[in-house]
Amino acid sequence: MLNVEATCQQPDDAHTFSYQGLHDGNTSGKFQIGQSFQTKEEVVMSVKDYSIRRGVQYRVMESHHLKYVRRCKEFENGYTWMIRMAFRQRKSKWEVRRYNGAHTFLTTSISSDHRQLNYHVICARIYQFVRADAAVSIKVLQEATESTYGFRHSYRKVWKAKKKAVAQIYGDWEESYTELPRWILRMQATMDETVTLLKTSPVRVGGEVDESTEYFHRLFWTFPLCVEAFKYCKPLISIDGTHLCEKYGGTLLLAIAQDGNSNMLPIVFALVEGENAERGLFFLSHLRQHVTPQEGILVISDRHNGIKAALEAPDSS
Repeated sequence: MLNVEATCQQPDDAHTFSYQGLHDGNTSGKFQIGQSFQTKEEVVMSVKDYSIRRGVQYRVMESHHLKYVRRCKEFENGYTWMIRMAFRQRKSKWEVRRYNGAHTFLTTSISSDHRQLNYHVICARIYQFVRADAAVSIKVLQEATESTYGFRHSYRKVWKAKKKAVAQIYGDWEESYTELPRWILRMQATMDETVTLLKTSPVRVGGEVDESTEYFHRLFWTFPLCVEAFKYCKPLISIDGTHLCEKYGGTLLLAIAQDGNSNMLPIVFALVEGENAERGLFFLSHLRQHVTPQEGILVISDRHNGIKAALEAPDSS
């Protein structure tokens, strides 16, 4: 069910961390006294990246809003690597305040089981790849991280990292659906006569309706250029739907026209919560009202249950 919130609340930026500027990590393999970082998250990720590249393990000795201290796991055995970073309130930045130099306790190879090598670290590494192309394949991202760490990460770990990067860049699923009302307003402001119909459902808590919150139910939209262009197309439309297979599911419906040169033209779009006569009628009635009011239109469709039932319904004409 597509029952995500469709209110116009601003996301809470206080809990958002962007990896922009961190994607290259500590590529020099070194730290130095006075080196600065914008946030504690950058501090933590840089130390993780450093230790993973050198195949070493460390312990967190102190971590809070003003100080971050880590040292080598073998510190008690004579290995002196330690780094201490502190938040400088005057500069509003984190700085390296003490650093004992590069690790001397090293393993011969980097292990994919390194305890710090989780998908959060991989997310920071692939962030710019995803930002440049959200459709970048997992295989390409696996190759990119392999060139950095010397071994190939599992498909699932890189997939989780990409999913997190996408959420950092574009917002998570709830935020994306929450943006729909603003997205609709922007479309209408950009193109006059754009048709958009957003349907929401009330929230019920213990049998009572919560008037303060509404959830996404259905969305229909078309653009004025599509409406105008259909006047010069064949009196034929093809209707198809594709299942949405991510977190909330549902179905994306499209009506496609064809001009005299057999070029394809999408004319209307809709997001509905599944396949049945009610959803199909919602789509077809608005298609007819806003784009195809003329008689004699031939409709081609697959065995989409919702469309078939809607076409056969008595009130569909």
